[in-house]
Amino acid sequence: MKARNKAVIDGAIVVARETNADAILLAASLPEETAYLQNAVGEERRIIAAAATGEAPFIVKDGELLILPEIRMRRRGRAKVALLEGLASGFLQPGQRVVVISGNTVNEESKLDTVAIMELGQDEGTERDDTPLSILREAADPAVFDALLRLCVELGHDGKEGKSVGLLVTLGDYEEVLSRSQQLVLNPFAGHAEHERCILFPSARRAIREFSGMDGAFVLRGDGVVIAGGRYLLELAAESSVPSGLGARHRAAAGISAATRCIAIAVSESTGDTRVFGGGRLLMTIEGGD
Repeated sequence: MKARNKAVIDGAIVVARETNADAILLAASLPEETAYLQNAVGEERRIIAAAATGEAPFIVKDGELLILPEIRMRRRGRAKVALLEGLASGFLQPGQRVVVISGNTVNEESKLDTVAIMELGQDEGTERDDTPLSILREAADPAVFDALLRLCVELGHDGKEGKSVGLLVTLGDYEEVLSRSQQLVLNPFAGHAEHERCILFPSARRAIREFSGMDGAFVLRGDGVVIAGGRYLLELAAESSVPSGLGARHRAAAGISAATRCIAIAVSESTGDTRVFGGGRLLMTIEGGD
């Protein structure tokens, strides 16, 4: 382990103890650093580590391992994806304080350089079941959310055949989403077997990539099966409820997530940014350049 990485981890441990953090998240694929962190912290608090999609998973003793998109992201993007997937998987909970360790990859080598304290908002209390973070955990299986988020982030970074594309996807509460939308074009997923339409399988992910330039939204069931593509969402949020500069795709994402218990993900064609909406609110933005 590099001396610099060890120094950053040692500093993060001190920060976690002084701030009484609930968990430490290492948003970098570093097995040796993960083992050192776990041995140093012991059972004081939860340790969560990250690995890239194409890497062989490494053992996380008494902790959890998040699999992040196999694309080059800077520290902000990797930390955001890790936090969101940690919440979706249940590793992290609203109201918790998390110390996040991150860095950049230089010449294929991960160099840790940032320690941040993140307060995960309670959204007016964890007792309620209609908060965005509660809906996030309810909308889909963590593996499904993971696969969909990775696909969206990858499309935002790489586009389709080198060209930028926009995308709008809903996940969960599909019957309500269908009742509040209408078909714009013929549904390209109709008539295919469910296993061929499940986003956990490469064939379905390839299909969404191919049809990503199509007008309308993709509607996914909570178990990852694509129910429809090319749906026009009838619910539009007011312009004032989404960040300025965002257009109809993002208003539709905010609107449908407010009217149903789905999670909506919008990928901006102009910037490649991926935005996740729940309960009518923007949960997180993962910049295309991160």
